[in-house]
Amino acid sequence: MNRSIQIAAMSLIWNNPQGDEFPLWLEEVKEAGYDGVTGFAAHSFKPFIEQPAELKRMLDNSGLLLASIDVHEQPSLDYYKKVCEMLALNGCKNLVYIDPKGGPKEYRKLGEWLNRIGEMSLSYGIRTLYHNHTRGIGETFTDLERVHAEVDSSKVFKMLDLGHATKDFVDLPVRERAVHFLTKHWEQIRFMEFKDWNEETDLNTPLGEGYCDYDSVFRLIREKGYQGWILVEQNGNEGWSRGRSPLECSKISMEYVKKGLQF
Repeated sequence: MNRSIQIAAMSLIWNNPQGDEFPLWLEEVKEAGYDGVTGFAAHSFKPFIEQPAELKRMLDNSGLLLASIDVHEQPSLDYYKKVCEMLALNGCKNLVYIDPKGGPKEYRKLGEWLNRIGEMSLSYGIRTLYHNHTRGIGETFTDLERVHAEVDSSKVFKMLDLGHATKDFVDLPVRERAVHFLTKHWEQIRFMEFKDWNEETDLNTPLGEGYCDYDSVFRLIREKGYQGWILVEQNGNEGWSRGRSPLECSKISMEYVKKGLQF
């Protein structure tokens, strides 16, 4: 495998396991061939914000790394500082910010808030990335461009959720949605979430079964190079995709990535 790229599995595929389900999830992620994991600070990883050493112990035992953590809006920077402490102890450099759904399109306000979080996270050696998603401020291609126009690029870094881009960038032709953003901003892309979308299974879709032009994405990566984490994500919280288990779906996606990137 090209070790300049590492592949992580998102807890959402398993409907955000907690408690006794958490170590079983790690076992399945390892079985599926992934290098690491990621999830939400408010769900699967919530207990470890106060016990970061316990998370490190469990990850070390499983042979997995922490690729990133997703955070939602909180009223104080103190919360994000605690999350950054957990990330730093676990050697993770990616803090992914998801803004509330359905709010007003306050691009400047969001940009100012992201700059504050980004400046703080850099003091821990961690970069803040803004996550595009349905009904978020950066929902469409134009929206996301406006968000990034409001942030300090030395404090807030670019990533893309390719599945949400394929679903939500309605201002572009569907096959071009994800790859257009990646191509335009390639030199600034620091993290990617591989996800797919179609009308039948929505975002609960293994890679290769939706409309995202992954052939072009894989070609872009092979030709221009990429270093760092790629996250495989699939929404599993509304039922498994076509009756397949999270483990089966994660293996399908992993094999698709390995073939596409010629690992």
